[in-house]
Amino acid sequence: MTAIRFSGSWPWWLILLTSLAGSFWIARWYWRETRHLGNPMRWLLPTLRAMAFFLILFMLSGPTLYYQRFEGELSRIRILLDVSKSMSTVDDATGSQSRLSRALEWLLGGESKPKSGQGGWLNELKKHHRVEWVTSGNATDQSILWDSQENSPLPKAESVVPNGNQSPLGEFLVGAIRPNAPSPSKLDDLAAHKAVKSHAESLAAVVLISDGQSNGGVSLSDAATRFAIEKVPIFAIGVGSQAEPEDLGILQVEHSQRVYRPDRLRGTVVIKERMKLGTPYRVEIKHLERTVFSKLVQSADQGSRSIEFDIPAEQLVDRSKERLLNGMAFTSLPIDLDFSIECEATEVSLDNNVYASSLWGVERKNRVFLLDRRGGWEMRYIKNALERDVAWESVVSIGRSAFAQEFFPKSRAKLFEFDLILASLDTVREFNREQQTWISDFVSVSGGGLILIDSPRERPASAMESVLSALLPVRSIESSKENEHESMRISPVALNQPAFQISANELPNDQTWSQLPVPKSVRRVALEPGAEAMVEIVGKDPNDEPQTLIATKLFGQGRVIYFATDETWRWRYNVADLYHQRFWTQIATWGMRAPFAVNDAFVSLDSGSRIYSTDDSITVRARLKQDDSKPLENAAVSVLLERDGERHASIPLSAEPDARGFYKTTFGPMPEGIYRVRLEVVGIPNDALTLQTQFVVHPPVDIEMHTLACNAVALRAAVAMTGGEFAMLEEAATISEKLKPFRTGKMVESQTLLWQSYPWFATIVGLLAIEWYLRKRVGLI
Repeated sequence: MTAIRFSGSWPWWLILLTSLAGSFWIARWYWRETRHLGNPMRWLLPTLRAMAFFLILFMLSGPTLYYQRFEGELSRIRILLDVSKSMSTVDDATGSQSRLSRALEWLLGGESKPKSGQGGWLNELKKHHRVEWVTSGNATDQSILWDSQENSPLPKAESVVPNGNQSPLGEFLVGAIRPNAPSPSKLDDLAAHKAVKSHAESLAAVVLISDGQSNGGVSLSDAATRFAIEKVPIFAIGVGSQAEPEDLGILQVEHSQRVYRPDRLRGTVVIKERMKLGTPYRVEIKHLERTVFSKLVQSADQGSRSIEFDIPAEQLVDRSKERLLNGMAFTSLPIDLDFSIECEATEVSLDNNVYASSLWGVERKNRVFLLDRRGGWEMRYIKNALERDVAWESVVSIGRSAFAQEFFPKSRAKLFEFDLILASLDTVREFNREQQTWISDFVSVSGGGLILIDSPRERPASAMESVLSALLPVRSIESSKENEHESMRISPVALNQPAFQISANELPNDQTWSQLPVPKSVRRVALEPGAEAMVEIVGKDPNDEPQTLIATKLFGQGRVIYFATDETWRWRYNVADLYHQRFWTQIATWGMRAPFAVNDAFVSLDSGSRIYSTDDSITVRARLKQDDSKPLENAAVSVLLERDGERHASIPLSAEPDARGFYKTTFGPMPEGIYRVRLEVVGIPNDALTLQTQFVVHPPVDIEMHTLACNAVALRAAVAMTGGEFAMLEEAATISEKLKPFRTGKMVESQTLLWQSYPWFATIVGLLAIEWYLRKRVGLI
């Protein structure tokens, strides 16, 4: 490789411009003497003088001819520089320099800015190795930042910045022996193995420069095992203090995602506490810039601690309601909370002292209609369980005396104001056809939930009216006999459904279900097509057919849940409400109509949870009505997303099957930000569609700054497995000695100072001699 470099005191381009300007001035001055001469002498003489002057003046730039060649084949060393967020830490012993700045200064040179080919450890290393420099911003698909054989300048230090909320050091290391191309996913297993092996064999060693904080992906020990198999040693250079610096931070906030106005918002703030014993600090929670919780705490130097908070939900809901637009009926109101830590003591980082969270404040309770003409124990216990839950408002018609009065809503619209109907099947069977039709429409059209509890009493199978038969998830309802089955079994579908998670201890959920008391009487049923059995009863003989206890199916826009027994009250035996109340509040919430966050006379809109992560999918639902309150069907509906005040996307919604006027779409994941959700409907002016709601996409939990001490123990263990060496940055010069056995070639460099060479001098003298000779011939001497 041959190149020209400049070693002058001034920049070469400044000297070049000065030399050109001076040469032009000399030629112009000379022109006064030669302009009366004929061609070519009148322009040749000034040109010769100007060229000589240019070469004399340009000597100030120090032009040097640089030549480089390689003897043998250079071994390949890959430098892996950790640029995760923890590398931005400024350790007390190093003053104002971050860990990354110190590492870059060692790699690039004294001022971290290579100049005229002079640099730090990288320039020293490239004399005997082919050096590839990679940063952890590309953990799995490593793009080379600098390659010593490509004759490219070293990057500027300011271009390498810390980033990332995790340190997947194991993934970073494995990426060094994984070939970039071709991708193993596009090869068969044998070819992929050969490609990886060939790539690993071409590596002489890997040098990892890091603080050792690995908190994601493949562990350091697993990565080191992979290197040991491939026989590639790891050399590690530790950066940073091995003692944990003083710091406070909010690690996690735990609270419910919904709170009801009469209730209280309770939760915990998990604090990272790395401060001297007795150091005071304050934990605050603000809502709409008003402090709603404040507590002065003294450090116990425990590493971490939990601070409990308890806030009346009423003040949060009311203040959120004040700032929102008029003309909307809010089922749920967004409540944004800002958590912060204030401390007068010096901390290593203030970025982790704040945490933003959000939840829905529910102003309207869930409304349930309880119906049981007979008034048995089952319905009374369910009534008590729901009434003890602040989320529920019950309208109860239980017992013959209640049914002797006018109990059923007078209009279809009044029935639709409920979210859930919970009734005994015998009671609903006795309703007239119009009432049964209203119940059917309540589920299919309005999206309401229906829970039907069957009883073991005798009745003919033909007693069910056709209207209700379409609702039920089961058929062939028969009289039951005393049950001889011994245990209950939760189905695989229900095992992943939160409504059926009732375990109150370390016992697995399926085992808890198997230990609950089995109902003595169960009606024997068979599932309808499209229905699912959630809980079954199994017998002692494994060959016996399991019997459905709880089944469910979607009907139109709503859900129907069927119980083949009215004896769940037996689950209270010796444990009271431990399982029974938890199960019924969960199953009622699961079965009820999914509420819309905002409503007006013509539109209902909901975007699901208040907070999503960057890995979640988001579902947006809408219900549209015409001027006469009838469903608006077959409309071209889109959801408009505005992110942080700017238009982000427009996504079409699809009409829900078997549900008139309902529309739905699922999209995502989405980048972090605050999103405003509005509807666009073809044929309706946007000014008329003012209804809107919001959701927030949070970035992944920042665990990078939880632990900041250099983990020299983990780095030492990893390199020991591969036969490498570990050193702290202050002693990193020893790594150069350890890499000497891996040298298989060397780079030979030579340079010629052109401005001091004989050819340069001879050219200047030659130009002046020719100019003198020609000048004499034309009679100017």
